[in-house]
Amino acid sequence: MIIHLRSTSNLLNKNINWKFLADFSKLKFSEYGEIFSLKNINKNKSIEINLVFLNDILNINNNDFSVEVKKIAKLLKKLKHKLIHDPNPVIVGVSAFSYINEVEAAQTLQKEQSIKNLFLNELYKLTKKNKKLYILDIDSIFAIHGLEKCFDNRNYYLSRCRVSSLGIETLSKSLKKILNRIVSNNKKVLLLDCDNTLWGGVIAEDGIGKIKIGEEGEGLAFYEFQKVIKKLKNQGILIALLSKNIKADVLEVFNKHDFMVLKKKDICSFKINWQDKSQNIKELSKEIDLNMDSFVFWDDNPIEREKIKIQCKDVDVIEPDIDVSNWAKQLLEYDGFSKFNITKTDIERTIQYKNRQEFISNKANYKNEIDYLKSIKIKPKLLKIKDGNLDRTVQMCQKTNQFNLSSKRYNHSQIKELNKNHICFLVELSDVYGNHGIVSFVCLKDIEKKIFIDSFLMSCRVLGRYLENWILHEIIKISKKKKSKEIIAEFTQSLKNKIAREFLKNNNFRKVSNQYLKNFKKEMNYSLSKNKSEFFLLDQSKKIDYLEIYGKKRK
Repeated sequence: MIIHLRSTSNLLNKNINWKFLADFSKLKFSEYGEIFSLKNINKNKSIEINLVFLNDILNINNNDFSVEVKKIAKLLKKLKHKLIHDPNPVIVGVSAFSYINEVEAAQTLQKEQSIKNLFLNELYKLTKKNKKLYILDIDSIFAIHGLEKCFDNRNYYLSRCRVSSLGIETLSKSLKKILNRIVSNNKKVLLLDCDNTLWGGVIAEDGIGKIKIGEEGEGLAFYEFQKVIKKLKNQGILIALLSKNIKADVLEVFNKHDFMVLKKKDICSFKINWQDKSQNIKELSKEIDLNMDSFVFWDDNPIEREKIKIQCKDVDVIEPDIDVSNWAKQLLEYDGFSKFNITKTDIERTIQYKNRQEFISNKANYKNEIDYLKSIKIKPKLLKIKDGNLDRTVQMCQKTNQFNLSSKRYNHSQIKELNKNHICFLVELSDVYGNHGIVSFVCLKDIEKKIFIDSFLMSCRVLGRYLENWILHEIIKISKKKKSKEIIAEFTQSLKNKIAREFLKNNNFRKVSNQYLKNFKKEMNYSLSKNKSEFFLLDQSKKIDYLEIYGKKRK
C-alpha cells in the first residue's frame, strides 16, 4: 500500500517525525500546492491524504468575501471530481489557524474561521454520499498540544512549511489512527474488573454503603468512568465483567446502588467467579463467537494484567493511569473502539449477543436439534441493497471473518457498483429471540450460463440455525430462474474462515479441475497469477439438508 501525501504547504518530507506514518506504509510526497490531483493514482492499493492550509489559498486583505468563497467552491469541485475518478480512500485535513487580535474577534467572526466553517460543513456533507472520504480538523488536534507550538513561522519563511516538527509528529500520529481504522476492524469487547475499577473499594469488605461511586470526590471519578463505558456500550461495544468476587455481592451493587450508571442489561456476560481470568476470557470467546483479538482488558490489578498478557496474547491490555480521575479521559482517547459509522445493529449488539447465549443454552437442552430449530420459528427475509442499509452491508464486508467464503472487503462505491451490475441481496432474520437484523450479504455474477458466487458471508451471531443452507437454496432458485447450468463458489482461505470451507464440503461442493478453472477464469477475465482462491462446483443432484427447518420439503 502507498500513502500519497499532497498539501498546499511544503511538508518537509525528510522530517524524522513522518516515521509514525511511515511505520504504517510507504509514503509518497507530491510537490506542495498539488491538491486533489489525479496524477500517479494507484488504483489497487493507495490512500490519498490532502492537507489544506487555507492561509495558503485565502487573501486575508481581500474585503470581497465572495471572492474567497468562490475559491472554496472551486476547491470543492476539484475534490468532487477526484472522488468520482479515484477509487481509493481520500483523507482531507483542514486548517485555518491565524494569529488573531482579541479585540477584533470579540464581536466579529474572523474571515479565516468563517471560511473554514463553510469548507468543513461542505466536506462533511460530502462524506454522507462518499463513504471513502474522511475529514481531519487539523486545528483541533493541534490545539491539544498548543497551536503556537504546532505551527512555525520560521519554517514557513524558510521553506513554505506551515507546521513545526511537533506539528508534523501530531499530524503523523493522527493520520495513522484514521488509516488504522480504514484498513482494520475496531475492538468489540471491553472486559472489566469490578472492585477498584467500576467503583472504589472492595464490595466484600466495604459493603454497598461504603464503596466509592457518586457525585463528588473519588466516587465522581468512577461515576464519570462508567459514563464513558455506557457510551461505548451504546455505540455497539460489548461490556463483560471479569471479577474474582461473590456474584450476589456484585449484582447487589447493580440492583441497589443509586449511582451505578451501568445496569445489568448493559452487561453481555457476568464472569464473576474465582477461576483464572484467562480461562474466563477463553470461555467468553467461545460463547459469543468472537476471537480474542477483539477483546480489550481493563483491570486495576497489575498482576492480573501481566497474566493476561502472557496467557491471552491477542487481548489488548490497557495500563490504567495511576490517578483514577484520568480514567474517563484515557478510555475516551483509546482509539481501539473507534469507528466511522454507528449502525442500528451496533446499537442493539448487546441484546443480540445475549439472545445468542440464550439460543445456545436452550439448544443444548434439546435432544433433537431439528425439533428445537423448528420450535423457534426462524423467519429469513431477502432484502435489496439500498441507501438505508448500505452502511450495514459495507460493515459486514469489512468485519465478517468466520463465515465469509471469499473474504473480499468491499467499500461503499464497490458495493454500489456490484449492486448495479450483478445479483446482490441481503438477508434479514428473526425468530422467537427477536429480530437479528441484517445478517448476510450475497453477490452473484451471471457468467456464460454459470452462477458465480463472488461473495457469501454471514454474521457469526446467527450460526447454528442452518441459515446458510436456506441461503444456498435461494441461490439455486436464482440459478434455475436464470437457466444457469452450474453454480461455482470462490473460497479464499484466511486465518479465521475455516467454518466457511466446511460449509462447502458439507453442502455438495467439489473442487474444480485445473483445466476447468483455467477455462472459467478466462471466461470471467480473472487473473490466474495474482489470485490464490480455490473454486468449487456445486453438485445439484444431491439434497441440501435441513431445509425442513424453514418449512421447505426436500426434493
